[in-house]
Amino acid sequence: MTCPLCGGEVEGNTDSYVTLVCDGCDRSAVGEDGEPAKYGFEYLDREPDTDGGIQMEPDTGTNPVFIDGEKCWRRYRFGGRITMKDNHDCDSLEEFYEAHGMM
Repeated sequence: MTCPLCGGEVEGNTDSYVTLVCDGCDRSAVGEDGEPAKYGFEYLDREPDTDGGIQMEPDTGTNPVFIDGEKCWRRYRFGGRITMKDNHDCDSLEEFYEAHGMM
């Protein structure tokens, strides 16, 4: 799959998602405030628990994000994320899924 922002190659499993952006573009994402996008513990503004158990990053973060002025949405899951370009200027992740035929 080709990145809809820069034309570069998108790595990994691209079958389940539309308009995926490449890792290079993803790293430059900012929030609506222009600050770098956050996820997991950083987004929640807290440290992981220190009880000795294994902790995964929480499945939450900045949404929407903007890459070179283009609105994108992130799906956070299993301690990671994917970022997808919004072709319809959606107001929520759910609206994005519907507009892009993912629901």
